[in-house]
Amino acid sequence: MPNSNIPQEITSSLKGIFTNINTERLTEILIALVLCFVGFLLARLVSNTFIRTIGTKFNAHQRLVWRRGIFYFIFLIFVMASLKEAGFKLSVFLGAAGILTVALGFASQTSASNLISGLFLIGEGSFEIGDTISITLIRGNTIEGEVISIDLLSVKLLTQDNIYVRLPNEQLIRAPVHNLSKFPIRRIPITLAINFHENIIKVREVLIDVANKYPLVLADPKPAVTVTAFRESSIELLFAVWCQQEHFLQVRDEMQERIRNGFLDNQIEIPVPKMGFVDHPLSRPLSNEEIDQYANAQALKREPNIKLIVTAPYNIHPDIRS
Repeated sequence: MPNSNIPQEITSSLKGIFTNINTERLTEILIALVLCFVGFLLARLVSNTFIRTIGTKFNAHQRLVWRRGIFYFIFLIFVMASLKEAGFKLSVFLGAAGILTVALGFASQTSASNLISGLFLIGEGSFEIGDTISITLIRGNTIEGEVISIDLLSVKLLTQDNIYVRLPNEQLIRAPVHNLSKFPIRRIPITLAINFHENIIKVREVLIDVANKYPLVLADPKPAVTVTAFRESSIELLFAVWCQQEHFLQVRDEMQERIRNGFLDNQIEIPVPKMGFVDHPLSRPLSNEEIDQYANAQALKREPNIKLIVTAPYNIHPDIRS
C-alpha cells in the first residue's frame, strides 16, 4: 500500500537533511526560521487590525473566534512555506497528518462530538462572553454562572460562589440553556400568601404602592398582582416587578423587606399554621384566641393511673385501676 511508505519517506527525508548539513543547508534552515517568525508577526498584525476595524461590529465571542481563525490561518501558511524552504516534502507530511487525523477521530469520538457542538454554538450565538446563563443537566443539577470563555470543546463559567465550572459543548447542545442576561430588564416574581379574610383589593393596592415607592423598580412594565390559587388556609398571590439587569439581586432582596413592612403598617396578616387540643365537643368554630388558650393551657386531663403487679418471675399482669 502507498500509505505504508510514508513513515519511511519521512525518515529518509530527515536523514537527508541532517547528514548532508552544509552552508547551503544552514542557509535554508535559517530562512525557514525567519519565515516562521515573520509569519507569526504578520498573523498577529493582521488579526489585531481586523478586530480593531471590522471586528467592532461583532460581540466579544465572535471577535475571539475571528482573531484566532485569522491568526492560525496565516501562521499555518508561513509554517508550510518554511518547511518547504527547509527541504521537507509537504506531500509526505500531509499524508501522515491525514492518517493521524483519522486515527485520532476514532480514538476520541467524545472530543469530536464536543468540537462539532462547539461549531454549532458559535454559529447560533445564543449566548456570549459576559452573559449569565443557567443550564439544567440531564441528572437534574442546575448550574448558573457568568460565561468567561467559549471554546471549541467546552464553555467555562464562573458561578456566584466564585467557582470555575467547565461544561462540555455536547451537554449545552442537549440541555435547555437559559440566558438570564440577554435583555436589559428582568422580571422578579414574588409568591405571597394571605389569610382568607383579607381584602384582596387592599392587598393589591398596598403591594403596588410598595413597588412605586422603590426607585429601582421600573414603572414600565408596570408591577402586577394576580391571584394564582386558593390553598388550604390561604390565598396565594403572585407579585411581579421589573428592574434593570444589573439591579436584579438587590431588588429581589430589598423588595422582600419592603413587602413585610408594608403588611405590618396596614395590618395585613400572613397565615401561620396553628395547632390546638380540644377536650370537649364543639358547638361552633373556635377563634384564634380560643385556639391559643387551649394550646397554652397548663392543666391537661390525665389518663387513669396504671399499676403493675408482679406475680412471678418473667410473668407480668397489668391491673388497671380507675
